[in-house]
Amino acid sequence: MMTMLFAAALALQAAPPEPAAPSTSAEAISLDDLPIDQAASARCAMAFAIVSRWQKSGDARGTAYPDMEAVGGREFFVRTMAQLMDSAGWTRDGIVQLTFREVEATDNPAGEARIKAMMPACQMMKSAAGL
Repeated sequence: MMTMLFAAALALQAAPPEPAAPSTSAEAISLDDLPIDQAASARCAMAFAIVSRWQKSGDARGTAYPDMEAVGGREFFVRTMAQLMDSAGWTRDGIVQLTFREVEATDNPAGEARIKAMMPACQMMKSAAGL
């Protein structure tokens, strides 16, 4: 289970994926299907992973944030996604697809602004989780 989550986190640090074909199964998951607390945790986890990807690739957008590796951003991502797999019944493949959609949605100025606006609350959520 954790290996696939690590792969998803690492995929965020690689080149953006080719758009995937729409899923024909019930695997098309959405954060809108979750209670607000779980959706907020998942959005923050993905924001940490996206910032980490920016930092690893040398993208200037990542310089405004602390090193996500050093401050527990990856660990927050892994824990949050594992928890969603357990509580919401999502599969690894569904998590990976959702993460890729979030990456694509933030690869623009509006997405960057969204992450910037979220980051203070996400940092507090990560601290509250003990990371």
